Amino acid sequence: MKLYYDKRLKDPTYYIQQGFRNGKKTTTKNIKRLGKHSELLLITDNPLEYAKNEVKKMNEEYRSGRSEFIVTMDFNERIPSTDSPCSNSTSLNIGYLYLKDIYAKLNLSDFFKSVSSDRKITYDCNKICQFLTYARILDPASKYGTYDKLDTYYEKPQVEYQHMIRFLDILDRNSDQYLKHLFDNSENIVKRDMVLRQEKGLIK
Repeated sequence: MKLYYDKRLKDPTYYIQQGFRNGKKTTTKNIKRLGKHSELLLITDNPLEYAKNEVKKMNEEYRSGRSEFIVTMDFNERIPSTDSPCSNSTSLNIGYLYLKDIYAKLNLSDFFKSVSSDRKITYDCNKICQFLTYARILDPASKYGTYDKLDTYYEKPQVEYQHMIRFLDILDRNSDQYLKHLFDNSENIVKRDMVLRQEKGLIK
């Protein structure tokens, strides 16, 4: 179990999260709400330290077999497929391979290596961007909806949901450079008539 809170907020809410495995995939769920920073200030001078101690306490209880927590279940949610041959679809998405060829020509792998070179990142930014892009074109869904369908792609990319969220923060911080890179490298896919654009005054 681990502590989760949005560091960007002035008054974040602290949660204890637990990882769960469903076949080959893992997901993280909030199992306990510790309270907002402002709420915890009523009982402690250091809410963050208090929250960390609560996580440590629950981990110790969990290891000793005495941990108690509540997991909210949605009984209207469809039952996910399993590894059983009778319920697991054998169909895989291969149509995105056309998009993969276009994506490769944009040289985004080099871009993400550049913007993440000074950061200790353990996940593949380029791979996450690839499949978020494919999903946005082929089957638009929420971030979790995209993550939940990753195993339907031929490559079956191994991506953690929390890494997708962290990647989007990196993309947001480098959005201007990202758009410039796309514009510059789109020439590899569609040739632009730069002379005509200059004559029309679209570029200098």
